[in-house]
Amino acid sequence: MVLGDNRGGVQLPAEMNVPEGLQSPLAQAAAKLSRRSFVGGLGVLGTARAEAPAVGLAFGTYALWMLRWEDSLELISRTGYDGVEIAAMPDWPTAPERLSRSDRAQMRGHLGDLGLHVPAVLESLHALHPARSGQENLDRLRRAIDLGSDIAPGGHPFLETVLGRKPDEWEDVKNGMVDEIGKWVSAAASRKTVICFKPHVSHAVNNIERSLWLIAQIASPYFRCTFDYSHLWLAGYELGPALEALLPASPYLHLKDAARDGNGHRFLLPGDGETDYPTLFGKLRELGFRGYATVEISSHLHRDDAFEPIQATRTCYERMSEAMERAGLARP
Repeated sequence: MVLGDNRGGVQLPAEMNVPEGLQSPLAQAAAKLSRRSFVGGLGVLGTARAEAPAVGLAFGTYALWMLRWEDSLELISRTGYDGVEIAAMPDWPTAPERLSRSDRAQMRGHLGDLGLHVPAVLESLHALHPARSGQENLDRLRRAIDLGSDIAPGGHPFLETVLGRKPDEWEDVKNGMVDEIGKWVSAAASRKTVICFKPHVSHAVNNIERSLWLIAQIASPYFRCTFDYSHLWLAGYELGPALEALLPASPYLHLKDAARDGNGHRFLLPGDGETDYPTLFGKLRELGFRGYATVEISSHLHRDDAFEPIQATRTCYERMSEAMERAGLARP
């Protein structure tokens, strides 16, 4: 079988409690989240978690922009993943504006046939974007949420996004970000969808303290975090304390690695960096996490002409599934 793409096809072979004793600024910041707010969030997340009684391993189509969506789903399912994160940005094959009602019904059926859960839909909204209006962000958010509701067999996927701006702008933009994100959350709540934002090393919300401050300001169970250790590693956090501080507010995970590159950084496939994944997954088990962990391949890799989507999909699965097994994590 040949997977169609814009390069002529590629061949697919047939085969909010912080644990007691964590005495750190992270713990103090996490403690500012009220227990009522966090427990309330668990109720909202009940549908997604009920369908993931263990820890599911998913793969994001962010890295598969060169494939038809039908072929991406088949590749992900055939490789062995439990779920798929659907990229909804404008240039992707699964952008909402590219998918008719008929397309969405077909995708929903295909996901069901393949046994793939949809834990999240990925967008890139960027609060206070200098070249994008607040209304445009709201419109994109609503389209992405509607896409998730249309295609996900049995649930409301998380809406996953970064937040934008620069780290050194934080003090100047944080209150304006609260105002704009509050509008996003109101729109998401009306559709029973939880927004999961990612702390990003190059963006204004680039660390755990800022993340927890923002969650506390928004004060809604429909606004939570995506735990992506690659960004937190670059910011200097150790794995265990980072998980203990942020996981209570993070119903969703991204998996990738990072390396420092001169004065900058580069993102890597999970397993190509310094992250100890058996320890990470073991900590998830210890902390009682239930949900999905999704492999995200950075544009640092998938935009390279040498990128091999099938091999990368398989390599990540082999590494992460083995690490989950070593940690004693049950899969759906």
